Amino acid sequence: MTGDREPPQVQSWRLGPVRVLRLIGELDAVTVPAVAVALEKALLTFEDLRLVVDLTQVSFIASAGVGALVKMRQEVQRRGGRLIVVLAPQGRARRLFELTRMVDHFEVRLTLPDAVHALRSHAPRPFLPEQIRQSPEPTPPPTPIPRGPTGA
Repeated sequence: MTGDREPPQVQSWRLGPVRVLRLIGELDAVTVPAVAVALEKALLTFEDLRLVVDLTQVSFIASAGVGALVKMRQEVQRRGGRLIVVLAPQGRARRLFELTRMVDHFEVRLTLPDAVHALRSHAPRPFLPEQIRQSPEPTPPPTPIPRGPTGA
């Protein structure tokens, strides 16, 4: 019964050089295409890619919603920008991000003011865990394979 619920809302505003996008409602396979259009439009309408995506008012998020955010993060990074996702300490969005380990691939803050402050500061962008994992790790020496009985 997808016709009974309201489509998700995308609120957008600027706080100085930072663009904030707040998603409200449910993000699933039915609603994500409209949200994806709004997210893509946001990427086209501002030059300085310092972006906060606030998910604190998302009541449900499916893998399609996460997929749209991954695509947006990739585009922001490709263009040399920085994206921070705001996830409330409890909630469905945070739970899904933790279960799918997306928290390892996104820069996450607990509140909108924390995210905006992080983007306003000119501190170097932290490494994402996926970039850290790409560094070579020492490999252990190979384990010798036991041989059968000798003298046979």
